Amino acid sequence: MIDPSASTRPSGRTTNAVSAAEDVYLCKVYEDVVVLDLNADEYLCLMDAGAWIHPAPDGCIVIGPDGAAEDLMAAGIAVPQSASHLRRASKTPTLELVPSPRTSMIERLWAALQILEATHVFRRKTLKQLVATAIRPPAFRGRSTTSAQVFGAYKGAVSWVPGEGECLQRAFILKRVLAGRGIHADWVFGVRTWPFGAHCWLQIDDMVVGDTLARVSNYTPIMVV
Repeated sequence: MIDPSASTRPSGRTTNAVSAAEDVYLCKVYEDVVVLDLNADEYLCLMDAGAWIHPAPDGCIVIGPDGAAEDLMAAGIAVPQSASHLRRASKTPTLELVPSPRTSMIERLWAALQILEATHVFRRKTLKQLVATAIRPPAFRGRSTTSAQVFGAYKGAVSWVPGEGECLQRAFILKRVLAGRGIHADWVFGVRTWPFGAHCWLQIDDMVVGDTLARVSNYTPIMVV
């Protein structure tokens, strides 16, 4: 992680630090910096900006000696540094969750109903609205269930429910299914460049849920929900 307290470089020129603006997320991919603007519902690529913009997963942005914090603030990308803007980072994934093959018809039926409900919620919402919905999972007061059991029930039901959609919809639905059993999973958004691509997946600690290590390793995390 970048140390925001660093004030000088070997050249003696000063550096400064700011925070990512609310609803704005950044990450460095090789020499480029990718920006996700939830309000605009779009990604931006700042080519070669990695030489002077150094974003950290917690939302802190260190500006190198050849950059100007005022430029980022004027663009609405950054604000003066504030501890209230600190964010969580995802762990490097090392495992994949294996669904339990032993799920009852009742569990699969429950999962199917959850999938239908989540599909309805997903429709006609912007990414910002989906993120806001996802961080407020319903309360759960039932018996405890393992993530492998819930994932197994989801896998057993999802093929019977039409309209599963692409990664955004799949991850949103599965996150809500897990939350319905009191299981929190991080919703990780990642990007790549040349060619540009965006992907999202779920993680429980360092364990990928509903995706593969081979696929998610191609992306640099930019936002964790």
